[in-house]
Amino acid sequence: MKRKIIQFNRAEIQSGSHRVKHAEGLILQLPENHDGRNTWLLNFGTGQESVKLREKHSLVFDKRTRSAETRT
Repeated sequence: MKRKIIQFNRAEIQSGSHRVKHAEGLILQLPENHDGRNTWLLNFGTGQESVKLREKHSLVFDKRTRSAETRT
């Protein structure tokens, strides 16, 4: 299976702000019991809440693919 990697454009790299950060900010506004909210944060988020969720579920974050993986 080929893994997809998010490639940021020049403006995102230069500004330090990118579509994943914007998405995470919007998703954090959903109710905590919203299924899609926690799933997205667990798999793709980079903030403190996402880190805590991955620790709770014994997942690690692959910085290259910017996504969660099970521990090997």
